Amino acid sequence: MKTTRTSTLTILAACALLQSAAFSHGGTKDVKLHVSDRWKECSFQLDPSLTQEAWRQFTQEGGLVAYFRPLVSAKPMGAGNYEISVTQWQTAIDDTDPAWNDTFVHPDSTHWLYEGSGLAFPGLTMRAGITDRIDVGVYFTKNFRANYGFWGAQVQYNVLHDLDTKLDASVRGSFVALFGPEDLGMNVVGLDFLASKEFSVWSDWVTIAPYAGVSTYLVNAHETTDAVNLKSEHVTGSQAMVGVVAQVSLARISVEYNLAKVNTLSFKVGVGF
Repeated sequence: MKTTRTSTLTILAACALLQSAAFSHGGTKDVKLHVSDRWKECSFQLDPSLTQEAWRQFTQEGGLVAYFRPLVSAKPMGAGNYEISVTQWQTAIDDTDPAWNDTFVHPDSTHWLYEGSGLAFPGLTMRAGITDRIDVGVYFTKNFRANYGFWGAQVQYNVLHDLDTKLDASVRGSFVALFGPEDLGMNVVGLDFLASKEFSVWSDWVTIAPYAGVSTYLVNAHETTDAVNLKSEHVTGSQAMVGVVAQVSLARISVEYNLAKVNTLSFKVGVGF
C-alpha cells in the first residue's frame, strides 16, 4: 500500500509539471479584456476602471497566489544538506472578476489569464540546512514574455525532533515580493506552524512524511501609476495546509493543498544532497 502511494505521488507530480505552460491562457468568457501589444503574455497594468473594492480583493487573492510554499515537512534537513527543486502551484481565482480583469492587460481580446481550473505559477526553490534545527530557502519565478516575476525567502526552525516516534514540529517565516511591473508593488509576509510524521517504506531509501499546518499572513499592495488613485491595501488572513513529502533515495516529491479564500494545489519535484 505504501509503495502504491509513493508511485501515485510520483505520477501526480510529473503530470503537474508536464502539463500546459503555467502562464498559458484560454477560455470563452463574457468579459471584455483590456488589450496591449506591449508584451507577449498577460501582464500587470492597472486599468482606470479598477475600484478600491476590487483592488482590495486583488491584494488578498494575489497574496495567496504568491505565498511561498516550500512543500516540505517539519523535519529539519540537517547542517550541510541542501535541496534544489522545481515547483508549481495553481490557485483557483476567477479571472473574470474585476480584481483580476482590471489589473491585467492581454496581447489580444481572446488571450485569457489562464486556462484550466486555476492560475498556475512555476518556480525554482533551493533549501539548505544551516544548523541541526535551522533551514533556509529561496524561491524565484519569472515570466520572460510578460512584465512580472516573484522572488522569496524563508527560514524554518525546528521545535520538536523526536527520533523515536519520528514526529517533528517547526515554525517558518517567509517573504515574497513582486518585481517588474511599473504600475504596482506587492509583498507577502507569512508565518507557518506545521507538524509531520515520517514513515519508512523501505529502509531509509524510501520514506513518506504527511504533514499539516496553519499559516497567518500579511499582504501589502500599493499602486504607482497615474491611471488610478487608490489607497494602499494591507490585508491579513490565514490558511490551512495538508501535504505529503515522498523521498526516494535522493529524489524529493511533494504535494500540498492549501485551504483559504482561494484554494491552492501545489507540487514539487527535486533532488536533495
